[in-house]
Amino acid sequence: MQQYVYIVGHKNPDTDSICSALAYAELKQRLGVHAIPCRLGPLNEETKYVLKRFGLENPLLLKDARSQLRDIDIDEPTLISTKTSLKEAWDVLFKARNKSLFVLDEQQKLTGIVSTSNLASPRMMSDELMQKLMKTASLSALAKTINGEIDYEPKNFKTNGKVFIVTLNDGTKFEENFKHSITILSDGNRKQRQLLEMGTRCMIITCNEQISPDNLELARKQDCAVIRTPWDTMKVAKVINEAFPVESLMSRNPITFQDDEYVDDVAKKMANTRYRSYPVLDIEGKAVGAVSRYHLLNYRRKKFILVDHSAKNQAINNIEDAEIEEIIDHHHIGNIETSYPIFYRNQRCGCTCTIIAQLYKENGITPSAQMAGIMMSAIISDTLHFKSATTTQLDKDIAYGLAEIAGVDLDHYADEMLSASVALKESTPTQILNRDLKTYDMGKYKIAIGQTNYKNIEDIQAILPAFRQQLEKEQTTKQFDLMVMMFSHIMAEGTMFVYSGPLSYVMNEIIDTKFDDHSGYDHDIISRKQQLMPKLSVILKQM
Repeated sequence: MQQYVYIVGHKNPDTDSICSALAYAELKQRLGVHAIPCRLGPLNEETKYVLKRFGLENPLLLKDARSQLRDIDIDEPTLISTKTSLKEAWDVLFKARNKSLFVLDEQQKLTGIVSTSNLASPRMMSDELMQKLMKTASLSALAKTINGEIDYEPKNFKTNGKVFIVTLNDGTKFEENFKHSITILSDGNRKQRQLLEMGTRCMIITCNEQISPDNLELARKQDCAVIRTPWDTMKVAKVINEAFPVESLMSRNPITFQDDEYVDDVAKKMANTRYRSYPVLDIEGKAVGAVSRYHLLNYRRKKFILVDHSAKNQAINNIEDAEIEEIIDHHHIGNIETSYPIFYRNQRCGCTCTIIAQLYKENGITPSAQMAGIMMSAIISDTLHFKSATTTQLDKDIAYGLAEIAGVDLDHYADEMLSASVALKESTPTQILNRDLKTYDMGKYKIAIGQTNYKNIEDIQAILPAFRQQLEKEQTTKQFDLMVMMFSHIMAEGTMFVYSGPLSYVMNEIIDTKFDDHSGYDHDIISRKQQLMPKLSVILKQM
């Protein structure tokens, strides 16, 4: 099974997070790595605009880093139908890697399982039960089981399930009731006729002997099936009772797992059962694999490359249960831990895509126009068109170089893109608050800071009453010591702050203008990372 590496940004993804995942995945793919770009949540309006502008689909939505059954090596399913005979099932089982056969109904849906114990069970059955099973054997199954050919097939074939072996002694008198039975004999036209006259329903002629034309005509009149086989009578007698279909003895209502179930969850469920193998089904109910306990031991965990973050609380859920291959980031070094060395690229610049564009160049690869366009867009977004304090000359140089590859007028495009990110009136307070919310553990304090853009102050004023209620509600529910929302002007003319929590008074020491105890404005603070966070950190460390 081909193993993939998933490239993913942080929770509540912004444009840099999404574009970094997409661009780095393409670079990895061009370097021969099977990389898949992913996202951890819905896209904001700005990112939607960027992807639509450059004709790209949304990355795969991923919510958990744990491995699913579809991610690990399991057995191919061995499938048979409900009408498969016991003999055929044995033949299939001997060749199969997994010693459980999955039985499908006419709609190709899983209806049961056949194991070695199921197939062996007839050997311990009573004659009455075996007769009952043999009543369900079709004529074609009987012929196939004994490697025979059908000389005559009645329209309505049905027997009572009894099987008799008739000897060659022509002097033998038939005292047994052969009516509606299956009879096996090797030769003797007289015996064939006697059996037909007594009402046998299926006559099996062994050793490749022939039936006379007269007897064949009588068989048609008596509506008795005739099968010829090259096998001798003893060989036929040994396997004839394996001609009935497996649906008669399969285990019904099997325990199954979905291919998107997490391996650890499956292991816990298996601990309470005793079966050798379990069917794995896809979303349509189709059997796509067979999983056993040994598959869940030392399985390959999902591989990840993290972009635009290195903090555990911003990473995909259960990242500790996956293998981290690389981290590409432009923020402070977070608390992600690995038990082995990895490629870690952390650089002081305004955008992760600035670093990824460098990696393209370092590998001697020119990005496609699409990838150049989205990396340029991410740099514009993260630096607010180079007006943020996080901006470096490297960001500017790389952005203009990418614009040339993408065939875009950067400055004109920046105005269009940043305007597209403003969707305050069309969004709910919850959507606005969580579209780019990041949480931080700063000593003993738990902080959350969200950020979005605005074009006209009237847009904020229109949604402010409902937004403040939602902010206070989420701060109380999630027990943040301080929850802050930054509304930053798209032309970097300043930021309006709305905040809630026991530490709200701290914001009065940071921002220029205080409106009330839970809101204010600052003309200079634009960057959450390089302006607000450092000031908060200094104050909280002194408390």
